[in-house]
Amino acid sequence: MTAPAETAVAAPPPLRRNRDFLLLWTGNWLQFFGSRMSTVCYPLLALQISGGSAEAVGLASAAAVLPQAVVQLPAGVLVDRWDRRAVMRWCAAGRFLALAAVGTALALGVLGMELLLGLIAVEVSLAIVGSLAERAAVRTVVPGEQLPAALTQNEARGRIAGLLGGPAGTVLYTWTRWSPFVAATLGALIAAVNLRFIRADLSTQSPHERRPLHRDLADALRWLCRQRALRAMLPVVTVATALLQVVMQGLVVILVKEQGLPEATLGLVLGISGCGGLLGALTGRWFMARLPLSVLLIGGLTLWAALMNAMAWATGPVQLGVLFALMNIIGAVFGVATAVYQVTVTPQELQGRVAALSGLVVALGTTGGAYCAGKLLQAYRGLLSLLVAAGLMAVTAAVAALVPAVRKARIPDAAARPGTRAPS
Repeated sequence: MTAPAETAVAAPPPLRRNRDFLLLWTGNWLQFFGSRMSTVCYPLLALQISGGSAEAVGLASAAAVLPQAVVQLPAGVLVDRWDRRAVMRWCAAGRFLALAAVGTALALGVLGMELLLGLIAVEVSLAIVGSLAERAAVRTVVPGEQLPAALTQNEARGRIAGLLGGPAGTVLYTWTRWSPFVAATLGALIAAVNLRFIRADLSTQSPHERRPLHRDLADALRWLCRQRALRAMLPVVTVATALLQVVMQGLVVILVKEQGLPEATLGLVLGISGCGGLLGALTGRWFMARLPLSVLLIGGLTLWAALMNAMAWATGPVQLGVLFALMNIIGAVFGVATAVYQVTVTPQELQGRVAALSGLVVALGTTGGAYCAGKLLQAYRGLLSLLVAAGLMAVTAAVAALVPAVRKARIPDAAARPGTRAPS
């Protein structure tokens, strides 16, 4: 008598025991935390170097934003052509040198505006390339069924770094001007070392012959245009992100200009809202397991419109902070869900370019939204501006609900995850 043969498929280890994922996650968390510390200090440093010039603060901000438009597309091609481990290591090493140069020049008293602006642009550019490479690498180091959990943890990592990095950077800057930049170099150094010990093969699966940049980008653009759900969701998310800029700038206008509260009150509101974003990131996987992507996106935009309308009538900083925290919870949840969808359906060899194209569109929308929000708030009070933005957000949600590709969007199972063509 023979026992029936059983085919046992070993379950993958949980993420907390996935050595490669932990090395990637911790290294990049420390690097991102350091980046948040340095980013919040760049405008303060520009203000100090220039002797109090507001124009210098604007130049420093522009130096940090410009790479989002210039570097995204070439970075996407680079990530899909080269070994992603090497790309991330070189980016971490380059950021280490750039941050060390800022700290050293500042300590020696030789840091001028030209050098500062150049180093800001270099450091931010390397951060963009490294971030695209990491996002593409996650799909290699974790099994398909764990991809939502992995990207949820990455979102939580960013929220925690944003919540703690800004205050830590300002405290260090107050203590010693160069210290936040030196502290940030440690994160970049650890990230570079961690990458050395990752065992997974992070090279691209199909080597490319060296082709012109525009041909590689055209391949990704053609693929993206064939994906009905992605093609429909991208403008929806872009418009929603642009409208969110009215809230971001409106908080400053309402609290400081209209209500006459001290600037520190803004920190309280952002702190409360940051906790909401962290909670949303931590619960994103729970919502994804129970609600389809279309409900998360359309429902999230609808709730955003309602909360923006409520913010227009809020009378105190705590109320504004709680309402903005609820918006951040919702944004983190459907942000993770849309990221999981994009990474899951995109072929491995197109990960970098598709992420870069999507990121560029959203970044341009954010930039345009910030400009229009400033004009709107300049012409009208914060209350009316928020009501206009809330109405437009409701229209955006309604349009999304009318698009069949968005209504039918579902995150594919792990079995549909490989670089094969995914359903659109």
